[in-house]
Amino acid sequence: MAKINEMNDFIKLTSNITSFSHAYLFDVNSLEKAFPFAKEFAKMIICGQNYFEEKYKDICYQIDNNEFDDLYIVNPDTIGISTEEINKLLNYMETKSLRDNGRRVYIIYGYERLSRDVSNKILKFLEEPNDNIYAILITENIDRVLSTIISRCQTLRLSFDVDKNNNIYISKMKAFLEDIFSKKNKMIAFYNDYFYDIISNRLEFFNSFEMLEEILCQIIKKKSGEEVDSIFNSNILESKSLSNLINVLNITNNLKALIKNNINLNLLLDRYIIEITEELML
Repeated sequence: MAKINEMNDFIKLTSNITSFSHAYLFDVNSLEKAFPFAKEFAKMIICGQNYFEEKYKDICYQIDNNEFDDLYIVNPDTIGISTEEINKLLNYMETKSLRDNGRRVYIIYGYERLSRDVSNKILKFLEEPNDNIYAILITENIDRVLSTIISRCQTLRLSFDVDKNNNIYISKMKAFLEDIFSKKNKMIAFYNDYFYDIISNRLEFFNSFEMLEEILCQIIKKKSGEEVDSIFNSNILESKSLSNLINVLNITNNLKALIKNNINLNLLLDRYIIEITEELML
């Protein structure tokens, strides 16, 4: 995985690309930090490696300001992508540019958040790409991307300096999970202490449980003998069996899938705690 700290690092990394593939998958450790580099890569595809020349100044300005009509950006906004949005993208892919080289680029940010059905629709275009249509898919978790998607993309693995300790969800979700494991069937009386400020915000609620899922994954990796970041250390969690942790991870995965539906979040959280409690009582 290439270490990227500045745009010059990225330009140097990609400077040897003279012929662009129809699809690229950015495998990154930070979606937020990767996005500007994906837009820079779009400039290279649309204008060529000499995109920094004066004649491309207007195009680059429009791309930077999301005003360029031959660049289509899809942001699933953490929870997913609507049917309406995917239909707009599919229509976009079937139209042609009015510019000289005719190149059009679409960027899908957070590709792992797309449902399997939506991902399969994208797959059809990757299998039989239209002329001059280029894809840039960005993922923070390549394990959740369909293998058929990965096989049809050129993968660029990029690592950015990220201070995970700044994540606002880490301490809250770690404490929440530890309390579930320690209080068990009493926990349902305490969960509002953790979620009172976001229980009405489906997006933040999803983000919280995405972080909880990452914490579980890191603890599982550590118990399996892998090296992980120290910020995920927890005597309470690490004392549990590997099978317990894996089952709780699966329950968490199911909860995340349900958050995408229009289901009352309080009811989902009640059900989540009950299911984990039943698992821990076995």
